[in-house]
Amino acid sequence: MIENLKKQIAKYSKLLYQSGLVGAAGGNVSMKFEDKFLVTAGGRSLREIKKDEIIVVDENGNMLEEKSNLKPSKETMLHINVYKARDDVDSIIHAHPAYLTAYAVKNKKLPILTASAKLKLIDVPMVKYCAPGSKGLAENVFKTVRDAPDNISAISLSCHGLIAFSKGLENCFNIAELAEESAKTAFISENIK
Repeated sequence: MIENLKKQIAKYSKLLYQSGLVGAAGGNVSMKFEDKFLVTAGGRSLREIKKDEIIVVDENGNMLEEKSNLKPSKETMLHINVYKARDDVDSIIHAHPAYLTAYAVKNKKLPILTASAKLKLIDVPMVKYCAPGSKGLAENVFKTVRDAPDNISAISLSCHGLIAFSKGLENCFNIAELAEESAKTAFISENIK
């Protein structure tokens, strides 16, 4: 089962890169399986991540499989905190889509304008800024996800990017793609005179 989950993570990691939702070595993907968490390795581009570059960790972020020259993403505790806040979630995508991140850089919540966004995203709460990979960011993410209604499946990180969380990576990918499409639509509509 874990090998199949690793294949899914590798597949959606590449799809995130191909779709322009991440670039270079940015972003990370994870899945929960029983009491374990599978997360992309740190410092690796999602464009070419392989299933053997998916790290299995415990709830404290400790590696459960020895991988030479690999370590879990620095955002591992951010992922684990989402799982702790929402027990209905088994998959997470953290991406840096350009338009949504531009709103986050300006500390503006994603405008929910289209019918699809109103129906599926509903709201995208903003997490206040803390350095990437920091304990403070992981704690802020936990609080935001915990306090959000159960129908919320995405949050924006100030000056940083997006976290999409749901059941299954396909749902997470669709949420991330819709959030970026919504940000593009909002930007274009704001600039139409």
